[in-house]
Amino acid sequence: MTIEALMAVAQPPIEPVDAFDGPWEPIEAVFGTPLPQDFKDLARRYGAGTFLEILQVHMPSSPEPGMDLIWQARNIRAGLLQLDNLEEPLWPDPEGLIPFGQTDYSDFLFWRPRGPPDSWPIVIWGRGLQEFETIDCGLTDFLTGLATGEIETENLPDDLASCPIIFQPLVRGKSDD
Repeated sequence: MTIEALMAVAQPPIEPVDAFDGPWEPIEAVFGTPLPQDFKDLARRYGAGTFLEILQVHMPSSPEPGMDLIWQARNIRAGLLQLDNLEEPLWPDPEGLIPFGQTDYSDFLFWRPRGPPDSWPIVIWGRGLQEFETIDCGLTDFLTGLATGEIETENLPDDLASCPIIFQPLVRGKSDD
C-alpha cells in the first residue's frame, strides 16, 4: 500500500490544490483513529481533484465543503442513516465505516477501520445497488487497480480503465482564489 504504483500511472500535479501535509493529529482526533499512510501521501501529493473522471477523494484541508473530508464524512453518514436497510455500522462507531470519497453518481467510498490503518480495505456503497462491496486493498492500490483495469467492482462503471485522464486536479475560478 504505497503511492508509488499510483504515481506510475498518474503523475501528481506540480502544485496540488488543497494538498495537506499535516498536522494530522486534529483530523485523526475527529475520527478517533490514525488514518492510512497512503491516504496521507495522496493528500500531500495529489490534493483535491477527480480520479478517472468520476471519483473524488475528500481532502482534510479543502475550504469547499463538497471536498472537505470531515464535512463530507458527517454529511454522508447523515444521509446513509436515513436508509432502513443499512447493514454496516458507520463512524463514529469505533468499527464503523469511515467515509472518505464519492463518485459523481453518489456512490460512497469508505475505509473499514479494523486492524492497523494501513490494512483497512476499501468499501464502496453503490447508489444503484444500495449495498456495500468490499475491495481488499488500500486506497492507492484501489485507484491504481481501477486505472489499469486490474480491479473491477459491481458498483462502479466497467470502463474506468479506458479513461484518458486518470487524475484531474480541482480547478478554481479566479473569484475563488
